[in-house]
Amino acid sequence: MLDLGVGTGRELPALLDAGHSPVGVDASTKMLALCARRSRPVPLMKGDLWGPLPWDEASFDAVLALHGTLSHPPSADARAAFPHEVARVLRPGGVFVAEVPTIAWLERATRESVTRLGETQARFTDASTGATIEASFLTEGQWEALFASTLTVRTSPAEDGEILIVGRRQTS
Repeated sequence: MLDLGVGTGRELPALLDAGHSPVGVDASTKMLALCARRSRPVPLMKGDLWGPLPWDEASFDAVLALHGTLSHPPSADARAAFPHEVARVLRPGGVFVAEVPTIAWLERATRESVTRLGETQARFTDASTGATIEASFLTEGQWEALFASTLTVRTSPAEDGEILIVGRRQTS
C-alpha cells in the first residue's frame, strides 16, 4: 500500500494493525522525520507525488492520498498527469482512496493560518512543520472527471467538508 503525502504518518498504526504493509512518500523532510519518530517503522521515501513515482508498474494493491494531500498540486499539468501515474503503479483491480477538502471547507475555515486567495484557492500554514501551502479546491464532479480516463471512480461527501474519492483500476 502506497501512502502519498504520508506526512506525520498518523494513519500508519491503523494500517499496520489491519495487516497492511504501507510505504510512505512525502516531499517534506520535516514531515518524514516526524513520521519516523511517531510511527512503527515503515519504508519511507522523500519524493514528489506530482511527478513520476519511483516504482514499477503494478507495484501496489492500494494507493492512499489522505488529509488533503491532493489539494496542492504545483500546476494544472501536474494535477492532470496524477491519475495516470496512480493507475500505472496500481495493480489491476487495485484501489485508490483519497480525501480532499471542498470549497465548503474553505468557506468555513476561520483559522488564522488560512488566507483565501480566490474562489477556489487558499494559502495555509501547516501547524506541524510551519510550511506555507497553497491549495486549490475541486467539486465532486471535477474530481470524477479528472480520474475518469484511468480508474472507475466514485466520490461522496465526507465529514468536515471533505470529499471521499474511491477508485479501482480496471482488471483488463
